[in-house]
Amino acid sequence: MSREYADENKGCARVYPCERVNMISGIQIALKNAIDVIAPPATPLQDFTYHWKQLMNFYVSHLTDCKVPVQNTSIPRHLDVLLDILLQEEKEENEPGPCLEYLLQHKLLDLLATLASAETPPGMRTVCLAFLRKFLGRSIYPLLHHTSIYAPIQRLVALCNGNPPSPIEAEEIQFLLTICYLACKYPHLTNIINDTPVVQTANNPTKKDNERTEIQKVTYIPTRKRINSNPLFEPLDTQAITLINPNLFDKERRKLPRSNHVFKTTVSDPGHLSRRSNESVSSREESVSSSPLAQKSVCDSPLLNMKSSEQWEEKDGGDSSGNKIDEHLQNLRDLRLDTDCNAYEDAGYVASDNQSLKSPKKMPEKSKCLLLDALLSYLNSADNTVRIRACEGIMVLASLKDPLFAQTVARSELPSIVSTRLENLFNAIPAHVDHLDIYNVDVTWGLDSPLWTQEKKFPGCRQVAAFFMWYDYCDRLIREAQMELSETLARTIRVMFFERIVTPALADHHVVLITVLVAKCLKVTTSSILCTEVSYWLVGQDRDPEIPNVWTSPVLHRLIENCFTDSNDLTVETLKLFEEAIDKRNEHILHCLVLIYLSTRAYYDNTAADSAITSWSDEEDEREKDKKGTLDLSYEQNHSRTLAPSNIHRVINCFLSLMPRYLQTDPDVNNCEKYMPAWEQQYTSALSDCALMAWPLEAVMVDDSASSDSRPEADHCSCRFYMGPFLSMLFDKISNMPRQTYEINLEVMGLILRLALLPHPYLHEFLLNPLLPLIPGTKSLFLCLQKVVKQLVSEIPKTPENKIMLAETRQRLLSNCLQEEEKVNILYESAVVTEELCKELAGITYVKYHHSV
Repeated sequence: MSREYADENKGCARVYPCERVNMISGIQIALKNAIDVIAPPATPLQDFTYHWKQLMNFYVSHLTDCKVPVQNTSIPRHLDVLLDILLQEEKEENEPGPCLEYLLQHKLLDLLATLASAETPPGMRTVCLAFLRKFLGRSIYPLLHHTSIYAPIQRLVALCNGNPPSPIEAEEIQFLLTICYLACKYPHLTNIINDTPVVQTANNPTKKDNERTEIQKVTYIPTRKRINSNPLFEPLDTQAITLINPNLFDKERRKLPRSNHVFKTTVSDPGHLSRRSNESVSSREESVSSSPLAQKSVCDSPLLNMKSSEQWEEKDGGDSSGNKIDEHLQNLRDLRLDTDCNAYEDAGYVASDNQSLKSPKKMPEKSKCLLLDALLSYLNSADNTVRIRACEGIMVLASLKDPLFAQTVARSELPSIVSTRLENLFNAIPAHVDHLDIYNVDVTWGLDSPLWTQEKKFPGCRQVAAFFMWYDYCDRLIREAQMELSETLARTIRVMFFERIVTPALADHHVVLITVLVAKCLKVTTSSILCTEVSYWLVGQDRDPEIPNVWTSPVLHRLIENCFTDSNDLTVETLKLFEEAIDKRNEHILHCLVLIYLSTRAYYDNTAADSAITSWSDEEDEREKDKKGTLDLSYEQNHSRTLAPSNIHRVINCFLSLMPRYLQTDPDVNNCEKYMPAWEQQYTSALSDCALMAWPLEAVMVDDSASSDSRPEADHCSCRFYMGPFLSMLFDKISNMPRQTYEINLEVMGLILRLALLPHPYLHEFLLNPLLPLIPGTKSLFLCLQKVVKQLVSEIPKTPENKIMLAETRQRLLSNCLQEEEKVNILYESAVVTEELCKELAGITYVKYHHSV
């Protein structure tokens, strides 16, 4: 039989394996199509509602015990699926889809905020914050302004508080930072994060309808026609019942009672659906306040609302399904999710007796910015990352281009909190910190300075680094904030920190450390507004010249007095502070320190003007006679005659020949070309920094005859010239160079060179023109240097082997070698410094001449 069977099948076609696979695939496709016809696949909306109902089933199953950690439940997984569905819907549709519409109309986020505030189950707040952060941060739609979004957002922001420290502060600060970036992305929404109460307009239904219409337009949620049998689109009053029993409103099982005005209106007027969704929970909520902060209480949440169930109980009391629902809702009511929620008590809310609503009570007015207050509470967090994130959020809010919001922030507690923290960090610096270590500290307010905050480079390193990190943040915040807020912050720091804390410390026994800290602060300041306020503290706000021996600026007075103390360190550090002040190229500092005393040219001797003119060229001589001491504005000059006189060679030779040959230690003493490249670069930078200061081009006499009555100081200047306390101190230090240490002389030299580099004609001729005729009794830089040289000429030749000693001293100073104390000779060191100063002045004079011709 087998042979016959084989013979019969010899003619049949052979079926190959690949053909079998195709046949199986075709069968599978056909079977799938048949199944889809019989049971279509779930739509995204059905999946969304399924996972939401599964999430709510947890609370139905745990009516009496909600102490299970949220990580041990299915809630995080369902929320992740809900988030994926919402984001996928945005990618596939050009407008908000039904899932997003369902979330907004049924105010699901409000329910999540209620559960987060109650921490039911434990850890729910972290999960809800993460869900909202991801949803709002990744959504392509501007949803923050929708009432179903900003209301729960504000409730959650009120829950985020770093005082006392929270175990979930990392997730809280990430959530707050996301809201800050949304406000930055949509600046017109700043009123949402500003919790100023809104006046209720319940008696004006037309205005309320217009507001709802505007919300619908902005959120792009179209008014859809409700399917009467679909429980997903029932109003929020019946949502808790629907989630427990989805078939409750099925037409075949129960008819809608005519007395229920809510559903009657919804069926008869499909266009009223969106308005009903925006009306939230009940009419009682509208009668209290339309403010975003007047939200439903925890006990009035969709899970706990008993109003609809009581209506159904009256109509159908004998129905077993209704009794089951009543039992579930009674258990939910007994759950009392609000027992662990303290957010509204902290925010100024008290619960009423019927627990239907929490009404606002009067509280002391603070900043009116809920988000800003929440961020400020994390500034003292022990977690450095959390603290940095809070600073970042504050900077984002401060930079929002909304003038009204900037005014609100300026009137908030932000300026005082920022200044108080700066004060506390300043006071935390140990007094035993070596002031020389301060200059090596290089930190910023971000997360890129861990070595200074985690390692001990020197005793007190962490405290010093923490102070400068916060000062850097203050500087950046002022630079990025809006103008009004920046001015308020800078002024508050000047008054509360510099004037109240630093000024008294300048007379303290730790004054050296204080001076170094102030100099470092001035050096790292980059904000022009903060620099201006620091300049007001340093030299005073009065721009009039001071009278001799009458001090109007206490800080400047104290600093100049510190330059004449017996402490070598204090003198050096105070001079370094003045160096930093001049390096800032701040117009107010330069004006009050030097320029106001030279602007009248009272140092110039008019009686010797003729002899001075004969030293110029014939063209300059005729120009001077024609001008008669005034500036001829009709003559267009492309260079400054003051900075580039024709007798430049005589000016340079005056400096180079000041030191006698036998005291010179440099073999190439008359060659100052090696100094040119460095000064060329620095002078170019000075020209750029001072370009907007409106300084005059030439040094000319000012006619004071017309204003002598209104300016009594003019008579004073005509008889005696006063160069101001700063230049007086500086010239005294120059005259005393043979008796000062090398460190002090070096700082004095640096100050003189920085002033000489400034492109101001009066300052230039007063410092760098030895041939300038001066009124009798007036000190000048060249006269002071001549006095120093005379002292050196009289003292150095008296010592044996003075030439060898001079050469060794120069070699030691240039090589920075450390010598024993007994081998250090201040006289020889001052000779080397004086020689170098003369050559540097000659180099600067030539560079300025070269740029002005």
